[in-house]
Amino acid sequence: MSTHQNKMTNVNNEQDTNAMVEKQIANNIIELLNNRAQQLTAPEKQRLAAARSLAVNQLTSLQTQAIGHHGINQSGSVLQWLGHHVGEYFGHHKRVSAVLMIGAVLLTFFAVQQFGFNHHLENSDAFLLASDLPPEAYADKGFNAWLGSN
Repeated sequence: MSTHQNKMTNVNNEQDTNAMVEKQIANNIIELLNNRAQQLTAPEKQRLAAARSLAVNQLTSLQTQAIGHHGINQSGSVLQWLGHHVGEYFGHHKRVSAVLMIGAVLLTFFAVQQFGFNHHLENSDAFLLASDLPPEAYADKGFNAWLGSN
């Protein structure tokens, strides 16, 4: 074994040992908390429940304030950013909006295909094969001279 491999083995062993120690500490903490939770009196349980309720209410109010401060819509609609009426219109007319969006995508797709096809039609092999002249005529150097003289 090389020194590098020895160092890596030692590091891995240390990490495994550290993980086992941390797991043991966590298990001890869990055991202590469970034992103490079983020994709680009724007033302590009520105070803990009240504290939890207060914490949940405070978190809810903070989230509500953040939403109101930043103007974020809870539904997450990006269309609301364009204005209340725009987002409301598309929210109420979901089917019409979906059909319009699909139609716009299809129209764009067909338009791009059509423009791309016409632009490359003259340079395609199919155009050469469908023309009146055989493809060899285009490769003949004398053909260009004959076209120029006529």
